[in-house]
Amino acid sequence: MKRRYQLILIVLISVVIAYFIYFFNRDRKIRIMALGDGIASGETSYAIDGISYNDYLKEYFASKKILKDYNDDYAYENYKLVNIMDDLKNNQRNKNNKLNIKQLIHQADIITVSFGEEELVKMAITKDLNKESIDKFIKMYDEFIYALKDITEGKIIIIGFYENNYLDKTNVIILNSEVANIANKYDVVFINISDLMLNKDYFLNKESFYFNYQGHEVISDMIVNSI
Repeated sequence: MKRRYQLILIVLISVVIAYFIYFFNRDRKIRIMALGDGIASGETSYAIDGISYNDYLKEYFASKKILKDYNDDYAYENYKLVNIMDDLKNNQRNKNNKLNIKQLIHQADIITVSFGEEELVKMAITKDLNKESIDKFIKMYDEFIYALKDITEGKIIIIGFYENNYLDKTNVIILNSEVANIANKYDVVFINISDLMLNKDYFLNKESFYFNYQGHEVISDMIVNSI
């Protein structure tokens, strides 16, 4: 009989705990922060921002009525790893926001990361892309993700690299492999988008390495499926 009452008590306690977990989380909403270069901001071949995968991600959570906040102050054309590392070191406060970058990252539930495609393309154009420069880039990427993990408990999602008219397949394979290893090392999500370059409908024109809205929508879907 005593054992029976103990079981009943355990069940009641479990029910109460479950209720309070539900009560305190029933109105929980998502904060999204986008970090990255022109790929993250939806840069187009016309030198203006279009609709990015981050915009689609924002719309997705807004449509579910669970979006609390979205910040893309640190996602813009030509923003490099070295730049965001400096911003983290100085705890930069963007003019568009009262909070500094570390506060924004700490608050975020989902943090998307897309650095390097623009930077590496420019290095390829100037013939500066080689093993030494790639190794240096990967080392900084590792340091960056380590720094992020030290600031946030949110879900970090890294967007990989893809082949284009300037960045060849061999280097893309190396970069994706190395960054995927970093993602695994720090237990964050890596999204491999290398196959998207096979579909020409995802680009504005043959000369541009920027995705159009269709390509960004696919990336957004891949992110949602990974969450």
